Amino acid sequence: MGWASRKADNLGSAVCGGAGGMGLSQGPAFTQAYMQRLGGHLDEARRTVEKVREGELLPWLSALDREQAVSEFSARVSELEAAYEAIAGASPLVQPLMMMRHADTDIASRTLEFFTPALPLDAASLVYTAAGVVLALIVYEIFKSPAFLFRKKKPTRHLRGSHRL
Repeated sequence: MGWASRKADNLGSAVCGGAGGMGLSQGPAFTQAYMQRLGGHLDEARRTVEKVREGELLPWLSALDREQAVSEFSARVSELEAAYEAIAGASPLVQPLMMMRHADTDIASRTLEFFTPALPLDAASLVYTAAGVVLALIVYEIFKSPAFLFRKKKPTRHLRGSHRL
């Protein structure tokens, strides 16, 4: 491998490692942004249940229909509460994984739409940064390996006078 190809390899691994580290470091920051949005949805869903129950919202419903509406809105509150508790109750290192498992796709997509990457310096984010670097380097090595299978091998030179016995 020549000097230029070694330098290209070093640059490729540095770029991949940096991109992986920066990408995964955003997991905890995105999870916090998602939790804020989820908490807002949860608060609003609770207010909606109370307003429907009191007849302030949807006043034209009959008592039976009101009870059905409260039941349906309450199911949504329970779903949001379960997701919020599962994520908030996890350790900071596991929260991004729990968020991916319990995420509401509509809330997550709106969170992503308004998410601004941050420079995270907390312990969990630094662990995710390191994991991103390692995973990206592994992926880089896997993808570059087939290139080495097809390169030409340099012929080996034998020194004169040296013979194997």
